[in-house]
Amino acid sequence: MRKWVVLLLLVGSAWPAMAAKSVTVGQLDQLLDSLRGKSDGKVAQELSDLELTERVSLARLAHWETEFPGSKSHEALTKLADLAAFLNPPAGDVDPIPGPDSATQERMQELAADYVKNTITRLPNLIATRETTRFEDTPSVQMPIASAPMMVGGGRMARAMSAPEPLVSSTEYKSLHSIGSSSITVTYRDGREVQDEDAQPGKNQNKPTKALTTVGEFGPILEVVTGDALHGEVTWQRWEQGTSEPVAVFRYAVPEEQSNYLVELSPEGKSNEVYPGYHGEIAIDPSTGAILRISLMAELPPPHQAMQTAILVEYAPVMIGEQSYICPVRSVAFLKIPLANAPAAQDGAAVKVETQLNDVAFTHYHLFRSKARIVTDASGKGDATPGAPPAAPSTAAAPATGAPPPGRQP
Repeated sequence: MRKWVVLLLLVGSAWPAMAAKSVTVGQLDQLLDSLRGKSDGKVAQELSDLELTERVSLARLAHWETEFPGSKSHEALTKLADLAAFLNPPAGDVDPIPGPDSATQERMQELAADYVKNTITRLPNLIATRETTRFEDTPSVQMPIASAPMMVGGGRMARAMSAPEPLVSSTEYKSLHSIGSSSITVTYRDGREVQDEDAQPGKNQNKPTKALTTVGEFGPILEVVTGDALHGEVTWQRWEQGTSEPVAVFRYAVPEEQSNYLVELSPEGKSNEVYPGYHGEIAIDPSTGAILRISLMAELPPPHQAMQTAILVEYAPVMIGEQSYICPVRSVAFLKIPLANAPAAQDGAAVKVETQLNDVAFTHYHLFRSKARIVTDASGKGDATPGAPPAAPSTAAAPATGAPPPGRQP
């Protein structure tokens, strides 16, 4: 099986507990209608104390961002949508038609498995821009963070490595806010994803030294999840409105005893390997089996049950050259890191944590091409021969390697 490399810091506690006003997607639509013509700062201020109770579709989010293109408004809308990414959609986005019978459900799952096995690997060699906007809050205490594990997945395994122990700022608490963005080139070549952070020097802005990072959205995450989920417990959820036809949404759950998802926790240099259960949703095009959205939330066992990790990836048709392909267009990763030496929770009080959120957009897709130049004399002068095939790149990134421990081979 092809290997998958995913870097993802483990999260702690639960989802963000914010003193915010809860609104539905419809209510936010109405508010935005009333804010048309207002300044960018005014719009962002009106959105700053809101919290969505429903997931926002890609189409609706794109419409909002077109209507409010200001940088502050964009940041506020992105944060609202990302924090709601793992929630159910509005009732208006759910198609009320009856669910398919069991045979049809099985057929759709088989199509999805075949799509992951065959179609994804046939993507052309391509390059895209990965634009990451990072959000975090600012805790109000100063102390080292407990070793934050970094998860690395390979095939059906994931391995975490301890990260440095940075100090938390002693400044006054600040709610979730953007801390900067970065833009790198992602290359998908010969059936695997290759990242080169040095490909665009000077384009990284305020890039933090310690950051939540994810890779593998071009297919490996689908391979890992479907390898477990579609052979485990999968239940019908709903039909959702799609671009041209309804999208089939399934919920999956992989129990700990059946999980091939290895997480190595390394707090204070002590290694501890666990295979957590995990669950999430898979949205499938019922005609082709193409996976249009996938989410994953881990369920770490005691004594790590306070930690969670979650990622969501959305896929859509993208024109590359003269052909349309299903490619990742957006991903969301969310984490909370418990603070080391924080006072013990009493009377149900929450443990102090640091929150981080990544919003990733994949843009500027192009076919990957290289150039050949034939030298005709010792001076080094010469032109490429017309019609000559492109030369193969001189280097190629190797896939991640690693073998699952005994008893966990796929």
